[in-house]
Amino acid sequence: MEKPENMESSQPMASKVEKLIGVVEAIAVRNNEFYALSREEMVDKMRELLKVKPISSVKESIENLKQAFYKHLKAELENQLATDLLDDSEHVAEPVQDPLETTFKTLLAKYKELKASENALLDAVKEKNLQEKKRILAELEALTASSDDLSATIPAFRKLQQDWKAIGQIPATAVNGIWKAYSQYQEKFYDLIKINNDLREYDFKKNLELKTALCETAERLSNETDPVEAFKQLQKLHDDWREIGPVAREFREDIWNRFKNASTVINKQHQAYFESIKEVEEKFITEKMAICEQVEAIDYASLKSHKQWENKTQEILELQEKWKHIGGVSSSKMSMKAFKRFRSACDKFFKHKKAFFKTIKSEFVQNLEAKKALCVQAEALKDSTDWKETAEKLVQIQKEWKTIGPTNKKQSDAVWQRFVAACDYFFEQKNLNFTDKKSEELTNLKAKKAVIEQINAFQATGNASDDMVALKALVEAYNKIGFVPFRDKDKLYKAFKAATDKQFDALRGSRSSFTPHKPSTDRMKLMKEYDKLKAEIATYENNIGFFSASKKANSLVEEMNKKIDLLKHKLAEIVTKIDAIDQQ
Repeated sequence: MEKPENMESSQPMASKVEKLIGVVEAIAVRNNEFYALSREEMVDKMRELLKVKPISSVKESIENLKQAFYKHLKAELENQLATDLLDDSEHVAEPVQDPLETTFKTLLAKYKELKASENALLDAVKEKNLQEKKRILAELEALTASSDDLSATIPAFRKLQQDWKAIGQIPATAVNGIWKAYSQYQEKFYDLIKINNDLREYDFKKNLELKTALCETAERLSNETDPVEAFKQLQKLHDDWREIGPVAREFREDIWNRFKNASTVINKQHQAYFESIKEVEEKFITEKMAICEQVEAIDYASLKSHKQWENKTQEILELQEKWKHIGGVSSSKMSMKAFKRFRSACDKFFKHKKAFFKTIKSEFVQNLEAKKALCVQAEALKDSTDWKETAEKLVQIQKEWKTIGPTNKKQSDAVWQRFVAACDYFFEQKNLNFTDKKSEELTNLKAKKAVIEQINAFQATGNASDDMVALKALVEAYNKIGFVPFRDKDKLYKAFKAATDKQFDALRGSRSSFTPHKPSTDRMKLMKEYDKLKAEIATYENNIGFFSASKKANSLVEEMNKKIDLLKHKLAEIVTKIDAIDQQ
């Protein structure tokens, strides 16, 4: 007797299918044609599918559409949950009922109603078909027990076979029993009534050809690139196998083993495919769990400053971004478990961060009051014209500002702008004052050059006493003229001294003992200090040009500009001292 595949492998095969069905459906979601649609388009597509009759003909499409819809919804929810994690002050809010999901569920309910109604009708038809097949089995039993002439029995047997094949589906629970009984009656008919060898061999030969073709098709399926599709086609081949009659006894074992072996190859490929997917997904889960462990391992006791918390917050945000780019997992239960663990760890971090900033809130308030007090001091000094002393005071206040800790970010910029405005106002007025002074010095330079030209052009009258008085008057006029630009001071002084020495030497007949401005040791020291400060200022101004535009670089540039201003103040003091020596 032929060994049908459902008798030897249906139970193991069913067990494997049950284990893999969940994974198959998950993979189908990624590959089905609806995944590229928006959820609004999916709702419209569902309405169209519900109009198809019979509804069972679109079962697979509806299942794929359902998988795609909830895959989209799940992705949107996970993205929303991940986005909520970025808010360090509040927990993730409870999700709001999605109107598209509500509509989709309503359509699914309608589909279930239609399917249930159709299934009820189908079940009735299957039951009717079962009764019809039982009737044929009863007639086959009668034929196998009949001793009538074969000329009458064979046509009746053929008719019953045709009627059997024309009958549709029967309840699944009765398939194996009914098919076994039918097969037994067929074999009994051939064996017991000793049908002539020609008919028997013809049927056996035809059935062998058909089953051989099924074996060849099953063997070719091993080359199918899609293991899931190959598995589905294999199930169809098994259905066809059951409909084909027996083969000669000497071929039954071999042909069945050939078909079974080809089926085993496809089943193993199918199983290996999902095991490989499982391996990749396990890698994804391992990576996500490693991120969870990294967040859970944070030492909160070591985070003691605002900067440390902000640096650690940046690390958390980077881990959240890394989480988003790790591949998905078909098991929603496992995926949600990992996500809940990650969200819990992140929530814990932001809870600790919130508590930390709450404790330093009072310190922020104290720092703000201290900075406001410095603003008041700076604003009280900004209109002062005592340039040197006020500049020193403001520089000291600026240094004190740096020693004060941080304040609330919302108020920090405002109080800083207030402080900077007061300081900038004073130094702008100071620069304007020095600009006016520079203009005056240029005028004095022209005046002193004019006096030097008069001394050089002086013509003696022959009256030494009168000429001496006239020259001294020119010297006095020169000395009464105010300061000149510092860079021209030495050159102008040399020209003045050379002119006066020449004229007084000519009048007295020897080198004049009169020295309008005798350089002193103090003046030389001041000149050396002046040159040193000028070089230092040039170095700072040159270094500023090497900084690129950034928040940190701007801070360094600002600090250097403050140092340059301080050095220029010192330089101005030295110039004043040199001018005082020159006026003696």
